[in-house]
Amino acid sequence: MKALILPKENTTESVETNQSILLVGANGSGKTRLGSWIEINSPQKELVHRISAQKSLALPDSTTPQSIEQAEKDLLFGNPGWGYQNKTSKWSQKPATTFMNDFQKLMVYLFSDETEENAKFKRACIAIEERITPPTTKIDLVKELWETILPHRELIIGGLRIQTRIKGQEDKIYNSSEMSDGERVIFYLIGQCLAASKDGIIVIDEPELHLHKSVQAPLWDAIEKLRQDCLFVYLTHDVDFAAAKEAAKSVWLKSFDGQKWDWELINEDEDLPNELLIEVLGSRKPVVFVEGENGSFDVSLYRELLSNFLVIPRGSCSQVIQSVKALKANAQIHHLDVFGLIDRDRRVQAEISKLEQDSIYVLEVAEVENLFCTKELLEIVSERLARDPAADFATVSNTIFGRLQAELDTQVSLHVSSEVKFKLNVFDVMQKGASNIDAALQNLIASIDVYQIYTDTNAVFSLVLQNNDYRQLLALYNRKSLSSQVSNSLGLANGSLPDTVVRLVKGDCREPILGALKPYFGNFQQYMT
Repeated sequence: MKALILPKENTTESVETNQSILLVGANGSGKTRLGSWIEINSPQKELVHRISAQKSLALPDSTTPQSIEQAEKDLLFGNPGWGYQNKTSKWSQKPATTFMNDFQKLMVYLFSDETEENAKFKRACIAIEERITPPTTKIDLVKELWETILPHRELIIGGLRIQTRIKGQEDKIYNSSEMSDGERVIFYLIGQCLAASKDGIIVIDEPELHLHKSVQAPLWDAIEKLRQDCLFVYLTHDVDFAAAKEAAKSVWLKSFDGQKWDWELINEDEDLPNELLIEVLGSRKPVVFVEGENGSFDVSLYRELLSNFLVIPRGSCSQVIQSVKALKANAQIHHLDVFGLIDRDRRVQAEISKLEQDSIYVLEVAEVENLFCTKELLEIVSERLARDPAADFATVSNTIFGRLQAELDTQVSLHVSSEVKFKLNVFDVMQKGASNIDAALQNLIASIDVYQIYTDTNAVFSLVLQNNDYRQLLALYNRKSLSSQVSNSLGLANGSLPDTVVRLVKGDCREPILGALKPYFGNFQQYMT
């Protein structure tokens, strides 16, 4: 069991773990300054080696070794003659903001260790006749792990320089200074962690920086195995990295007032994925869950229009509803405003009103994709394309009304089935005894007049068609492909209307598009700015 001492109110508190510790928090929550406190002011400061997020990745082509004691002090404390008491000097008296440029010192340390171990090996070979196994030096460990993480590359270590080669291609050699940022930072991080003192505490600020997501977790897991004697403390706001370190003890940095940190341990929630909880805790914005997936046009549109929210896509509407309820029930985040935003999807008004009681709001269109087909938005797009907005809208309107007319029975039937399902969901589950349950069911079924529901729904659709009520059509018509189908009417090939809208909303059209679409967000629009 390892422990990290953290400041708490006017005292300190110990966080114990069998694994690593993850400090997560929003920008401005004091992560970097807490890392500096752990290194400079903590009761454990003699054990701490901190790797800054602000660092130079200029890797020298060659180096000159010196005594291992001097090289170690120069790397860890900033000067061959200093000790841990001089750590603030290492950071030019600004440990939270100084740009660290110590790759040269790391190389000197690694080659000094190599020289020292080789000298010991030579003396041992001379002293006895038996064969002695050569030592595994720190630079050997760097090479082995580096090549494990980057199997298509290999390090060539010879003399006092390091070169890189594409594996299997003898002539594809380049100097260390020509490595990519990823190649250099992997080398740097492994070397720095090997330099930490025995049984030390290694603090890493932004451990994901310059690393491809595919190598972040494997790299740090492997480094931790190399230094099982040490406690690793990660400071991050990267959700993917934090989620990958699922075995770590997680600490939420809630705030920092310039002198004190407010923090607490993150408690696991069975109803929320760990990465979702961390993402919410790592943001200061109110949260809105939406349907869809990251990378989709609709989620991109949401994020631009709702820039004052943390927009989190959750796939289906049921997952949105579940996530909102789970977050609202979580005691740790009771201070956050949490909302859900879902498609209308054939919902009746009674269901919509019930959802809003739980802060789950329903769009005024059947599918979020229908937002791309609203008259107001189409006019903006047409004008930006230097076309005739009135003519374009007439073409789009005729196209969509024609499609609805062609599949009227399908759309009416879907709405009827949805309303029947909703009515069945209100079955009284508190009944006891077979006869009472059966009677309740029969009464419920008898109260559902499918023919009447169908007649009423068909009348609603027919009225929309009769009156050419375009806005009501978008509220009723469930067809995700509508926006792609009308692209040709605007001279946009390959169904690219959603792509065009997202590009416009990311540019100087945000405010006009926000104004055009805000009325379609129903009662949620009161929170939109």
